[in-house]
Amino acid sequence: MNSVPAFVSYEFADRKELCLCISARSSRRVMLVPPLFDEMNRMRKMLVDVMRLLEPLEVGTFLPDLPGINESLTALKQLTLSDWQKSMQACAQQHGISHIASFRGGALAVNKIENANHWIFSPVKGATILRTMMRTRVAADRESGRNTSLADLIGQAEVAPIELAGNILGSKLFMQLNAADIPDMPNQRIVRLESDSKPGDIHIPGSALWLRAEPDDDRAMSSAIAHDIAEWIGT
Repeated sequence: MNSVPAFVSYEFADRKELCLCISARSSRRVMLVPPLFDEMNRMRKMLVDVMRLLEPLEVGTFLPDLPGINESLTALKQLTLSDWQKSMQACAQQHGISHIASFRGGALAVNKIENANHWIFSPVKGATILRTMMRTRVAADRESGRNTSLADLIGQAEVAPIELAGNILGSKLFMQLNAADIPDMPNQRIVRLESDSKPGDIHIPGSALWLRAEPDDDRAMSSAIAHDIAEWIGT
C-alpha cells in the first residue's frame, strides 16, 4: 500500500493536538502511545518504523503527540498526568480506536481507558523515569559546581515547576508521575525484551533503545513488534 504518513488532529482542552497516522481508513487500527520525555526522542524512529511495517499487515496506526510534548503548543508545566490520561482517551474516542499499544512510560497515560485492548511494551513506573531525569540534573549541576541531591530536587518539585532533562515539569505532574505505578488493566498483553527477566506475555529480541545516548533504531525489534501487534489485533 505504501501510504504517505499524514498528520491528523484530535481535540483536547479546546486545542488541537497533532497525531501522525498511516492508513487511517483501515478497519484494523491501533494507537501507539510513545514513551515519555527523552525516551520518546530516542524511540520515535523505531515507532515510525513499526507504523510502516504494520501497513502491509493491514493495520492502520495513529501516533499522537501528548499535550506539552513534541509539536504541541501547550506548555508542559501547566499539565498533569491526569491531563495526559484524558487526552489519550479523547484521541482514542475521536478516531474510533479500541486497540492501544503503549511504550514504556506511555502506559501511564492510558490506564484510564479500561474498555480498550492494551498492548504494553516494557512498562515502567513513573518514579523510575523521574529518577533517571533527576540523576541527569544532578550530574549537570555537579559539572557547574553545584551540589544537588535527589532529595533536594524532590523538595523543589513539590513547591514549584522544575527543569529536568530540558523539560519543565509542574509540581502536580511531578508528584502524580512519582506515584504512578505500572498499570494492571483488563485485556492487556505485556511485551518485554528477551534480556528482561521480568514476567511478560511474550519476550522479543531487541535492544533497549531508551538507554542509548542518541536516537537509534532496531529493525529486527521493530519487525517483531509489528508482527506481534498485528497478531494480537487479529482479523
